[in-house]
Amino acid sequence: MGLTAALMGAGMIIAVGRLEYLAPYWPVIIADHGVTIPANIALAVATVAAAIYASAAGLSDLGRRVDLAERSVQRGAGDSDLAEELRRDVEGEWE
Repeated sequence: MGLTAALMGAGMIIAVGRLEYLAPYWPVIIADHGVTIPANIALAVATVAAAIYASAAGLSDLGRRVDLAERSVQRGAGDSDLAEELRRDVEGEWE
């Protein structure tokens, strides 16, 4: 959630500087769109948070798969030469 807040804060800082020309019209904008603006901001925050969560979940799944494959190779399943080299690497037998 902290990354989402940081990204949204940086976006707001950039947006405030670029929307300075609207200063005389803010009362009219808020009167006409006072409900939709916060709703859209909330949806944008939710979208960024969901994207970060999806990326983290995907990386976590990838890490589990790589760990499973590594343990499988270390047990000797598949390429026996690779398993032997990994065993020697763990024991510190380098040539």
